[in-house]
Amino acid sequence: MTTKPKPATGAATSPTVDETERAGAIRLRLSALGIDHRAADFPARFVEFCEQNDLYEMEVNADGELLILPMTGYRGNKQELYMATFLANWEIVNGGSASSQTVRFRLPSGEVRGPDAAWITQERFDALPEAQRRTVIEGAPDFVVEIRSRTDDLPPLQRKMDLWLAAGARLGWLIDTRNRQVHIYRAGQTEPVVIDDPETLDGEDVLPGFSFPVRQYIFDLP
Repeated sequence: MTTKPKPATGAATSPTVDETERAGAIRLRLSALGIDHRAADFPARFVEFCEQNDLYEMEVNADGELLILPMTGYRGNKQELYMATFLANWEIVNGGSASSQTVRFRLPSGEVRGPDAAWITQERFDALPEAQRRTVIEGAPDFVVEIRSRTDDLPPLQRKMDLWLAAGARLGWLIDTRNRQVHIYRAGQTEPVVIDDPETLDGEDVLPGFSFPVRQYIFDLP
């Protein structure tokens, strides 16, 4: 089993799948261990492995490499916590199923990815097989949030948002904590809309009535 460093982030105009990875991520090729990340039983095996190594955050890319991700730190964790809490409170009243950064989704490419917060409709949740509720959900969430942490470069997160939208997400927020900007991704929209230092964010027609005070709970968080 070998590891290889993440390539340096450049200014390429056509990002590759590898560019979805955080700076400092460790990559382990699963095929060297005889593991097929596209196999039907892989989600259950992946979750079991994560549970046995719960100090680490992990994903799997399209090349079948296990990604061991760096920690976000205390402030990053608080930002994720507030985002997930507001979303969960909205779910209690309006339905569907919200999730935090520990939930994983498997995309058509075979990748297993985890957003910082997500939500799927009640109809989708009700139709989920029990195995997916216990392990990994197939397909992208309807609503997805990525928050730029201290270890994140921006281009990999932009590419990751493109993957979510290509896999079926309808609304996405990329919250850039360093530049105090939010990139709004919408299904059917070729480019995200970038908003400078907004006070709140709106769930639009995907999450009607949902409002998140991004300035207070993300940008200005001590």
